[in-house]
Amino acid sequence: MKLPRPIRHGLLTVAVLGIFTAALSAAALYRVIAFSMAQRLERAREAVGEELALIQSAGPGENVGPGESAGAPPAMIGMRGGIGEGAAGVAARAPGDWRAPLREAAARAEREWRPVDIETPNAGAVLVGRVEPRGPATAGAGHPRLAWVAVAIKPSVYTQSWRLLVGALTLSALLLVASAARALIIFQRGAGRLRTALGALASDLTTPVPRPPVRELSDVADGIATLARRLVEAREIQERLGRDLAQQERLVALGRVVAGVAHEVRNPLASIKLRLDLAMAAEGKPGAPPLPAPVAQAIAHASSEITRLDRLVADLLIVSGRALGPRQPTDVAALLRARAEALAPWGALRQVNLRVSGAGGPPVAADGDALARALDNLLRNAIEASPDGGTVTATVLDEGGALRVRIQDGGAGVPAGRAGELFEPFFTTKPEGTGLGLAISRAIARAHGGDVVYAREGDVTRFELSLTRGAVPASGGPGQARA
Repeated sequence: MKLPRPIRHGLLTVAVLGIFTAALSAAALYRVIAFSMAQRLERAREAVGEELALIQSAGPGENVGPGESAGAPPAMIGMRGGIGEGAAGVAARAPGDWRAPLREAAARAEREWRPVDIETPNAGAVLVGRVEPRGPATAGAGHPRLAWVAVAIKPSVYTQSWRLLVGALTLSALLLVASAARALIIFQRGAGRLRTALGALASDLTTPVPRPPVRELSDVADGIATLARRLVEAREIQERLGRDLAQQERLVALGRVVAGVAHEVRNPLASIKLRLDLAMAAEGKPGAPPLPAPVAQAIAHASSEITRLDRLVADLLIVSGRALGPRQPTDVAALLRARAEALAPWGALRQVNLRVSGAGGPPVAADGDALARALDNLLRNAIEASPDGGTVTATVLDEGGALRVRIQDGGAGVPAGRAGELFEPFFTTKPEGTGLGLAISRAIARAHGGDVVYAREGDVTRFELSLTRGAVPASGGPGQARA
């Protein structure tokens, strides 16, 4: 499989091409400058030769300069020339900064008696000229006459702008290289941080994802962070669904057990209670001897215990998902106050006060007996968890379409690591507890379309039982409230 090229190759290619292009442009400009100067020098040499030929064509006694013999201006602006007596005579007629090279050329022409060309830098220009003897050499004569012509060729007026352009191209190439190097470093650092974050996310999805300064990498980082956050949410949903599924599986198993227990236990219990009730009823018949007081008391206690066992079986059936009893219009606030009054003496023995507040508003369609058992479980749980001298507050909150019963205590609450098991059947932290109270309360609330939730805020433990307002039956009944 062909691997994709990393971005640094592309950035390095851009930098190299930028340098190469700038170098070629600079070389081309310097070639243009050199070619232009070479052309001007060549033109100057030709003009010097032409002017010197005109000076040499003048009469023997004439001392003419460039253009004078032809009656026309010199071939180039700034051209100077003439005829001088020896090297000193030539230097005397030349401008000040030309004298040294002209004197040297004139002395050489006089000594060798031949034309001598001049092409030397002079005061920011190039001095182009020629000195040659005038006529044949004469032995014993004084200083010979020398004809000379010179002109200073300055660089083109465009040379400076071309040099500035070359400098700008060079600077641009350097900036291009620096920019490419900086972009490469920033990109590699950002990519490295993202690689590190991805490695950490493989083991911990809560690892923060850095945002590199490069916009494109920053967008990628945001996408990775969003993906990690959604994976965390999906994992939490999966864990919650797993817990719910395990709970449902336990409830299904419990339902099968309860169904068998209910079938095997309820019939004997009903038979026993019937016989006890018949025994109590026979006592009141004419001619029937009265039962001894201890026997009557034992029968009444046994009947009460049978009723409690029957209610426990009913609660187990609710936890396992069986339907509630008939629903009647129920004043939840009145029901809560009644249950609090019933439990107040027991709470006083434990030195715990009970306070009830709030109005429930319109009645709620509910199974009053089942709802009373749910409230009993929550109130008992709060009283048992409260310290001596503590207070349990129960508040009814009317929210229009829903109703909440909030029960708070100052107990220690459930250990943080076990809060998720709080509503599971048979889970308890009390040595004498059965672990069914909160499970039954939640099952009753959910059967009414509500729920029971637990929260711990500071030093306060709070349970909230919520109910939805359904259709209230037209007629009341005995299930309205249980005092």
